[in-house]
Amino acid sequence: MSFSSVKTLKDLEKQVVPTGKSSGAKKFFSLQSGDSFKIRFLQELTEDSTNYNDKVGTAISVPVIVSPINWKWKVASTASLEKYNYRCWGSEQAVQDKGWRAKPHLLINVAVEVEPNKWEPRVLDTTFNQRHIGLTLLEYAKEFGTITDRFYKYSRTGSGASDTNYSLIPLAVAEQSNEIKNMVLHDLNSIYMMLPYEKQEIYLTTGELGKDTW
Repeated sequence: MSFSSVKTLKDLEKQVVPTGKSSGAKKFFSLQSGDSFKIRFLQELTEDSTNYNDKVGTAISVPVIVSPINWKWKVASTASLEKYNYRCWGSEQAVQDKGWRAKPHLLINVAVEVEPNKWEPRVLDTTFNQRHIGLTLLEYAKEFGTITDRFYKYSRTGSGASDTNYSLIPLAVAEQSNEIKNMVLHDLNSIYMMLPYEKQEIYLTTGELGKDTW
């Protein structure tokens, strides 16, 4: 069982909470304070985008539980999945403590210029809060009809929870190079663990995982 692509921009917007296994190659794309990279989106946000290609699919939205005890302990919520009997331990705790509430993460494959004229595939993981670029990306998708027709400048400022902000600036429309076109995409459904219900509590409260869990 996995999280599927999103059909339309309206469907994606409905998942926004008001205020995103591959080979051994690097897949996570993280910025430090002051970092700025030129990137290219390899997938559209949704299937109704102008340049949608069913061979590469779209971004996916994953509801993520981040443990209030330790932010490093994260899992995909299983509350919407039949395989897990529509149960999620973290989501159940959110009835009493909103800190356990699942928040949608937008995951999308991108090409990153890691050095001048050297590009590598990464997964961009962002949220829809105002410090991240999820809402900005939605606006660009609506304005341009596509997000795959140009390069973008992706930047971060700040280093703490209260002063960190990310920005995304669209650059000129340009064709993809063959290097970018031929990149192997990462499996977005492998980014966040989906644990059996009976193992979710111990992981989210202690960080411990049993063997053959994931």
